[in-house]
Amino acid sequence: MTDQTPVNDSDADPTSISMQAARDIIFSRLPTLSQTERIPVASALGRVLSDEVASPINVPPFRASAMDGYAFRFNEASTALNISAHSLAGHPSDNDAGKNECHRITTGARVPDFADTVVQQENIEVRNGKVHIVKKPVKGFHVRPPGSDSVKGSSLMSAGQRLAAAQIACLYSHGITHVDVLKPLRVCVFSTGDELAETGETLPEGHIYDANRALLAALLNNPAVQVTDLGIVKDSIEAMQDAFERCKAFDLVISSGGVSVGDADFVRPVLEKAGELHMWKIAMKPGRPLTFGLLDKHKPYFGLPGNPVSAAVTCMMFVIPTIQKLLNQPATELPRISATLNTDLKKLPGRVEYQRGMLIRTSDDTWEVSTTGLQDSHVITSLHRANCFVELGFDNAGVKKGTTVSVIPFEHFSESIL
Repeated sequence: MTDQTPVNDSDADPTSISMQAARDIIFSRLPTLSQTERIPVASALGRVLSDEVASPINVPPFRASAMDGYAFRFNEASTALNISAHSLAGHPSDNDAGKNECHRITTGARVPDFADTVVQQENIEVRNGKVHIVKKPVKGFHVRPPGSDSVKGSSLMSAGQRLAAAQIACLYSHGITHVDVLKPLRVCVFSTGDELAETGETLPEGHIYDANRALLAALLNNPAVQVTDLGIVKDSIEAMQDAFERCKAFDLVISSGGVSVGDADFVRPVLEKAGELHMWKIAMKPGRPLTFGLLDKHKPYFGLPGNPVSAAVTCMMFVIPTIQKLLNQPATELPRISATLNTDLKKLPGRVEYQRGMLIRTSDDTWEVSTTGLQDSHVITSLHRANCFVELGFDNAGVKKGTTVSVIPFEHFSESIL
């Protein structure tokens, strides 16, 4: 099967639904997952909080200096000050000082109780061993109050927060060693088709190597997701029934292939008996024959198209947002950027289309995008040569060179998504 241009002037299918309608159907039928575990913060990168985290302490826990300089009483700013002590980070000075005395202080060090202001060292002169303030600061300047970062008992992070580098650092800075997180989402993937062979085996006549399971596992690779490969499922009612039976231990089931209306496409009839079929045609290209349903009335199931590019696009547009929702996170709207086409693009109206492109930054600081060539959905080389999708709207009927188009860089599908 290819995505060659039809002979008519429209690519619309009246039985297809819009991408937004599909997302609404999917999101309205997702279960709430609540299995949690307590783990060390040191191993929590990429995991999702199951509960709110409150600050156990004030941060900073003391008045701290924001500058290298001198801690003093503001009402003595016009007086020559004697340096009576040093307050260093981790080595605080005594809290007291005599009249017209100041303490040398470094960034992050505790401000002694007697002082209400810090003057930075660039704004003083030392003459005859005494400090003269040549640029008077505002009272209270450069003194960080306790809790200026966070106050004890205040909400630090909400349930559903994905823990990236900044969150790990924040937890450490508050003395938090363990957190409650959602258990990894258990996802299984399998491919269907008698024509498929395992990579590494001798390729029989009329067969192709299966790339879809590796593709999907790589797209979903994340500490909050545990992907299990169930292999290749043959084209038969019995094999599909057995595959669905093996999926009962998982939270989300994903297959590729067998979702169209061919003689060897058995996903839909088996799904209708084993669960619920909620949709199977989307007005998008590639990826129109996307199937979504529920196994055992609560387990989300995606039947992705068999062509690799179609499987990739539908996974990115529907499966990844579904995983976000299952992990108690908002489904991310992918950021788009505008770019100028440096070639013509063909398209028929009737579907939203995602063409593979190569995005470059030009010498005059603008973005340009070109096609990777043949856009048939079986051409996986066009995917690996690309670094973006060119998104062409439902009514778009082709685009000329020099036109500004909407582009989704592939980088958006990595850390910003999961």
